[in-house]
Amino acid sequence: MSRAAARASVPSLLPAYLCLVALGSIVAHLASEFFAMGSDADSLALSPRHLYLGLIAVACVCALVWRGAAFWRASRGAHDLKRMLNVALDSLPWRGRGAAFFALTASLQLAFGLTTLFGEGCAFCGHDLAVGIIGALLTSVVLALAGRAIARRLPSIAAAIATLLLGVSPDAGRAVARQAASPAATIDFIWFTQLYNRPPPSLSIA
Repeated sequence: MSRAAARASVPSLLPAYLCLVALGSIVAHLASEFFAMGSDADSLALSPRHLYLGLIAVACVCALVWRGAAFWRASRGAHDLKRMLNVALDSLPWRGRGAAFFALTASLQLAFGLTTLFGEGCAFCGHDLAVGIIGALLTSVVLALAGRAIARRLPSIAAAIATLLLGVSPDAGRAVARQAASPAATIDFIWFTQLYNRPPPSLSIA
């Protein structure tokens, strides 16, 4: 199967990536308010002003669960899930690797975070605005680094989780298939069945 055909047969990771970017921008939004306002942001964080952020976060989490379930249903075990995720990385910008992917992720989170901050009225503009923006930038950078590290190891992480849940080694299916396809194993099985599992007679020299 070609790489293009393999990509067409697995779900895309791009919706999950966009949901994670949205969640990261919400974290950057809240972090910037706490950086700029300090303890004054406690009451703001859970105020009705942020209700839309909560709804977006819930929607993103639901979408991530739905996308993960789609991969789980389409796979035939931990090893197959790892293969699918490795192919699905092609749907991410730069396959989720490199400085370009990190810069894109950090920029999107910072841009969306600042957009929501100023869009809701810039509650922290009366405080230390520069510190708030620096806080949003630092949060976006940290989350982008974490996202790049997870994307790099995503197939292995998912396979390990699937193995833990299923209680089966990812290589178990392949080992069974190799054993079943082995001619020697088949011949030995037939030979011992015909002899009713008795050992061969010993050779004696007259």
